[in-house]
Amino acid sequence: MTTELAPRYKEELRSFSRYIIYQRRLSEKTREVYSSEAERFLLYLSECGIDLSDTKVEDIEAYLVKRKGDGAGERTEGRILSSLRSFFRFLAYEGDGSDDNPAKLVEKPKEKQHLPRVITPEEVDRLLESFSRDDILSLRDWALFELIYSSGMRISEAVALDVSSYRSEEHSISVIGKRDKERIVFIGETAEKAVEIYLKDVRPLLLRNPRETALFLNRRGERISRQAAHKRFHEAVGKLGIDATIHTLRHSFASHMIENGADIRSVQEMLGHSDVRTTQIYTHLDTSSLLSFFDKFSPLSDEEN
Repeated sequence: MTTELAPRYKEELRSFSRYIIYQRRLSEKTREVYSSEAERFLLYLSECGIDLSDTKVEDIEAYLVKRKGDGAGERTEGRILSSLRSFFRFLAYEGDGSDDNPAKLVEKPKEKQHLPRVITPEEVDRLLESFSRDDILSLRDWALFELIYSSGMRISEAVALDVSSYRSEEHSISVIGKRDKERIVFIGETAEKAVEIYLKDVRPLLLRNPRETALFLNRRGERISRQAAHKRFHEAVGKLGIDATIHTLRHSFASHMIENGADIRSVQEMLGHSDVRTTQIYTHLDTSSLLSFFDKFSPLSDEEN
């Protein structure tokens, strides 16, 4: 697309960007995606000679067809539509005369459900037991990954923890999740033991600045980064031949909780999901696991026992 946006559209985009951050309180990443998609749509309208105020459902549907023809998949289509719904919602908020949202009348494409990768409890045990108890960085990694598996937190949440986040008396951690929402997650005895050992025997050796508040430190005494944590995890699973990422620990935590009888709402709270439908995918994992056992052991299965 080479058409130049009209000045008023450029101003609309700047206002939309501010609206996403200050009114909707969405993340910077979401702002970038929504603003980019809104700009592409405005360029499309300009190319087609359609005024924004005259946009109809058919125009949005035609745009989605074009993007699909350009290679956009179902997930991208869903992202585009979410962006446009937010954009038209913003226009109504600004009071440009439109009191409807044509993008809301467009049916969102149904995405194929991709089950998250999980590893078995035995593989989790192998991984967490592989960290040397004689090396301070390995002890830190053990505490970090034990904590992630025990609580189901995201790696971004784990590296953002401060020492004050850990509540030893309550056997819990205060986690700041997406959109700065705080939740309290309880941790198991093994993870608690790992964190206690780390705080007593490791963190003081890594600490350089007494004012540093981060719970998990790197070798320079600074807050460990996500990239560094990913690298350490990749090295550990590589040695064991386990196909996993750090996020696999979160998925495995949820799946193992469901398999052991935890109710879906409790798992939703522990994971920090705003919508229980996001958590329900782990019930599908549990069903898949049961089905594999049925196929293997049931006399009604076509497979030989």
